[in-house]
This record gives sequence, structure tokens and C-alpha cells, in this order.
Amino acid sequence: MRGLDAAFRHKPLGISGESLIIPGIGSCIPARSARSAIVVAIKALNLTSGARIGVPLYSCPAVFKAIKAAGCRPCFIDVESDTFCMSSDDLASKSAQIDAVIAIHMFGNTCVMPELQNAAQGKPIIEDCAQSLGSKLDGKMAGSFGTIAAFSFRSGKYLSVGEGGALFSDHADLCSRMSQLIAMMPAPSYAGECTHVIKTYIRSLLRNKPLWGIVGHRIWRIYNNKVEFSEISPIFLDQIYRADFANTIHRLNYLESAIERQRSHAEYYLTNLKLNPDMMCHETPGSYFNRYMFPIIFPSNTDRDFMAMYLFRRKISTSKPYYDIADVAAKYYGYTGDCSVAENISRRVLVIPSHFRLCHEDVKHISQYVNEGWEKIKSQ
Repeated sequence: MRGLDAAFRHKPLGISGESLIIPGIGSCIPARSARSAIVVAIKALNLTSGARIGVPLYSCPAVFKAIKAAGCRPCFIDVESDTFCMSSDDLASKSAQIDAVIAIHMFGNTCVMPELQNAAQGKPIIEDCAQSLGSKLDGKMAGSFGTIAAFSFRSGKYLSVGEGGALFSDHADLCSRMSQLIAMMPAPSYAGECTHVIKTYIRSLLRNKPLWGIVGHRIWRIYNNKVEFSEISPIFLDQIYRADFANTIHRLNYLESAIERQRSHAEYYLTNLKLNPDMMCHETPGSYFNRYMFPIIFPSNTDRDFMAMYLFRRKISTSKPYYDIADVAAKYYGYTGDCSVAENISRRVLVIPSHFRLCHEDVKHISQYVNEGWEKIKSQ
């Protein structure tokens, strides 16, 4: 804590007016989190109260929560099964019903932004780049296409600093509005900052070996089953923690090498996994995926669940992202069941480990057991 204490003595809390330079994007406005950044982005657009925001159904429900916190309503758009990103065809069919769009680059895959811009018919587009830092389309960075872009540095992301996010726009008036909105937010106190650092450190320990296997996995499973949805991923409209801001600047130096390593893991999987080709996600023409996650689509949720358990018994953790998203969206946000592709893939997707800290032997080990599990599924 001495270093943290010294930082506070030499610089006041709060970072209003400071910017964050993301390579290939430019000067960004720091935010407490990507969730709060989306709230700020929506408010900066000056939409009418109750405006409808087009958002892919297959996405983190915290985005829906942010839309609601900004006084708007989500209008759910289906996705493409090969990239998990928003369908331009479905957006075009619903564009008359919406006032703005949130395009999410899911798993680090890139949306086909020119097609979405045409389908949106002039409506403003917020690019959600929480998972796509460093991804590109036709040589341009994800986040440089839309009206506004939001980034995330939450634990588990490429920069993984605890919390933290950022906003970007090449529209001066929007930058000014977003800066003003964040400047009016309270800065974290010294006590709050210290508590955040300690909590982040403990969470990090529980998500890494050996504590993940001993107690971490069990704790997170109980937490997700017991805690009400409304209490998961709360949105705090405060300024960014200074510790998160400092860590973000530091870890940006290692972003490119981390992406290259993770892309190398993905390439190994694509080459060595003996799955049907359409079960894996391939880069689309002109795209450069940061390979934030490596999703596999199984023929059925029974096959997906079998593989998850098969790998878990061999001490390989997997995830089933947004598996209940249709139920959550229907219960809390008025989803009426018109996104069949998103619903279908949510029941069949399994993400296997591909983090850049894995060594080649780890990736080889995982591939071996995925192939063994797939052989057992086929034999059944």
C-alpha cells in the first residue's frame, strides 16, 4: 500500500480531464467500467427517454442493464452463427423500430461494420469493444467505425486491471459531452480505492492456480447460483479507480504480444482439433480477430455439456457464455423470442481455455482431451 499512498499524496483523486491513448484508436476518455461507459455513451447521444436501442440478444446481459440504466429499452437483434456478431439482415428488418444500435464484437470477432452501418440507416452506432481490443477489419481497429466506442479493462479481459473502461469518438461534440458527464461523477475515496485493490487481488488469487481448482471454481458457482441477477455486475456511475487507470497504461505496453500469443493458441486449435470445421470460428475475409475467446459450437447442448464435464474431470475449466440469455432477456427486458439463431447457439457454445499465459504444452494437453471427448461423443 505504500506505493498507492505515495501516488495519492502527489496527485489528487479523480482523473477528470486525463486521457488514455489506445494504439490504433487514439485519445480515449477513462471510465469506471465498460458498463458505465455504455450508460455515458447513450446519454451523450441525447436520445429521448424510452428510446429503443438495437442490441444483439447473444451478449453479456450487463449491456441490457446499462441500456436500462440510461433510461432506454433494448430491442433485440439476432446474430450470425459463424461470428456470433450482430446480423445486418435482422438489423435492417428492425431498423425502423430503433433509435440507436450497440454493435458488440463478440469473443474478439469483428462485426462487419459497413454492413451494419448500412442496415442502421443513419442511426448512431455504439461499438462495444469490451472483448475486441486490438481486433481489426480491413486494417482498421475495432472501435474506429461507429459513432462512439466503449472498451473494457475488467478482470479477465486482455488488460485485466480489476475494473476500468474507456470511451472514444471522433466527434468533438460527443467527446465533450462524455467528458462532462464523467467529470460530474464522484471520484473514489482513498478508502474505497484501497478496498478495491484488496478485493481485486483476492479475486485474482481465486481465479488462478492452485486456488481456482481448490476453492475458486466452487465459490463462483455458488455465487452465480445464489445471487439475484439484479445484483450481478452492478453499474456504478463513478470515475475510474486511479489504480485501474495506472495499470491500464502499464499493461497496454504488453497488449500486442498478448494478442499474438493468444492468436497462436487459436491457430493451434484450428489446426489440431479434430472437430467438424463448422464447429469452430474462422476469421472472415479482411478481419483480424484478437481471439479473446475460442468458442466451439456443438451439434446439441447434450454434446456441449458432455464435453464440459469430460474436460472438467481432467482439470480443464470451460465456460458456457450466456447459456441462459434468452430466459434472462425475457424475464427482465421484454424479449419476445424473435432471435432464433442467438437462442440456438446459446445452448450449444462451449469456450475452451486459450489465455495468452498458457504455454504450448497446456494448449497441446487441452487439444488432446477435446479430441478424446469428441471421439466419445461421436461413438455414442
